Amino acid sequence: MIERFYRKIFIAIVHDGGGHDVRVVAQKQKKVLYKEGKRFEGDSSLGDVRSYVRKYLEESPLHYVALLNPQPKQGALPECSHHTVEDMEDIAGAKTLCRDGKWLLYSSLRELDALQVEYKNIGLDFIFSPFSILEHFFADKIHGGFALYALAQKDSFSVAIFENGKLEYAHHYSTHEKHAIGSEEESDTGGFAVGISEEEEADKSISLEDIESLDDLDILDELDDLSNIEDLDSLDEIVEFSEDTPTFEEKRLNAPHGDDIKRQMDRFNNDYYRFELIQRTLIRFYAGAHCRNRFVETVYIADAYGSGSELKRYLEEELFLNVLIRRIDVADEVIALSMLEEGAL
Repeated sequence: MIERFYRKIFIAIVHDGGGHDVRVVAQKQKKVLYKEGKRFEGDSSLGDVRSYVRKYLEESPLHYVALLNPQPKQGALPECSHHTVEDMEDIAGAKTLCRDGKWLLYSSLRELDALQVEYKNIGLDFIFSPFSILEHFFADKIHGGFALYALAQKDSFSVAIFENGKLEYAHHYSTHEKHAIGSEEESDTGGFAVGISEEEEADKSISLEDIESLDDLDILDELDDLSNIEDLDSLDEIVEFSEDTPTFEEKRLNAPHGDDIKRQMDRFNNDYYRFELIQRTLIRFYAGAHCRNRFVETVYIADAYGSGSELKRYLEEELFLNVLIRRIDVADEVIALSMLEEGAL
């Protein structure tokens, strides 16, 4: 009854890349009245978020605030029961949630409590997992066969393997651990390796010590005598300066600036790092008993950090995978999940 007199305010908060993205949607009788959003950067961004959303919280008693869980200690497991001892060790001290009776979401209870304290001046109604975002965003794909799905954010990378809507494997990576990717022991690969070893690369190199004398090379005899080259001054055709040739100043203005080059290099490095994470996920999956001689051929990536072209190329050329990349607005997806959860209340 109260819904007839008040509008519903849905607020989504996504903490990623050192800042906060906020999305606000007002709805009355399932009709969208307005949609607004803003990003806050820097150390004071959380305080700015509190100030920004306060007016919306006061607008209606029917408000719902949702946060995408930004913490590293979270994940998902197949099914909601019958887990191994190792699985139980992973979720010790964690809050668990059975998703539609099919698979299990878990997150560190200590980290969830910390989030509640951090956002106490706003109040959190929902905290969503990146894997719930993946399931919702790829709802048109996830029930159709065996494939790997990934959510690429600036601060995290969530990877899951589904078969006909059933979760088979999942792992959440914090990209703050970017330089620790090669520190795991060899046993973690389970004997599966991708690429060429250093020894093989070394065999392909050429050493000048292998060449006894440059004078002995037959190719030198085949070189034309330099005396046969006509005087350059006698050439009939000389390329004249053309108006179409860009001047030095035009070249300077069109050349990439330092900030642009840095952004390009960051995207290149991030793409390669995420390629390594997908490779590591496949190594772990293939080495486990849950593999059952199944091999991933298709990868779907929800790209939230604004790149992905190099990642697609790496996966296609190095691992021979079919890759589809979709741009995702994570805040919009959090709003969508909030509306679903509110409708089920």
